[in-house]
Amino acid sequence: MPLVYHEWINDNLQLALWHITESPEELCAQLFLNKEEFDTLDSFKSKSRKKQWLSYRALIRHMVETDFIFRIHYDEHKKPYLVNPPRSISISHCSSYSAVLISRNLEIQHGVDVEPVDPKILKVLNKFLNVNEEKEWEKDKNMTKAVAYWSMKEALFKANGKKGLTLKENVSVLPFDMSSKAKIQGFVKSNDYTNHYQLHFRQFNGLIIAIAFEDV
Repeated sequence: MPLVYHEWINDNLQLALWHITESPEELCAQLFLNKEEFDTLDSFKSKSRKKQWLSYRALIRHMVETDFIFRIHYDEHKKPYLVNPPRSISISHCSSYSAVLISRNLEIQHGVDVEPVDPKILKVLNKFLNVNEEKEWEKDKNMTKAVAYWSMKEALFKANGKKGLTLKENVSVLPFDMSSKAKIQGFVKSNDYTNHYQLHFRQFNGLIIAIAFEDV
């Protein structure tokens, strides 16, 4: 079982990372998919997409430590959650890894994102950094920090879970130091509200794993 990273962020939040090394058939053998889920799986043309979809389900099954046949449901904003057992969840995946952030608290807003550290990020900084973030990043122009900004903003976006927002205009990460363990702050702002979140990121095997959750 390629569970390669696990951490309790706090008493409410559990984070885990799965390295996808299995075939779709091997992953399917770990799950109890119904007809609707098999139909969804069959709709994916790419083998890698099938493995990503299956792997985070296998990871959830491991994290909830239950023999229940769980199902992933989605709210009106397409945010996932479990009903059996009841859990709030956030899901992310990249080429060969899947990440899940999970809580027994159904009310808490939280999000996870996993991204490879890749120099391609430098070509799209103006797509997601606001003016203040860009000034902060240009102090040392650290490529890994650029990926951390992107990943934390994605995690914030997922935690907030509302449509019609953009990473550049509505999602903000306050200044942070890559080497510091200090708490990082972020917020999501629309015309109707401003929601504040606590942020963390981890570096693992060429990846950035970012976590956002309500700062209460």
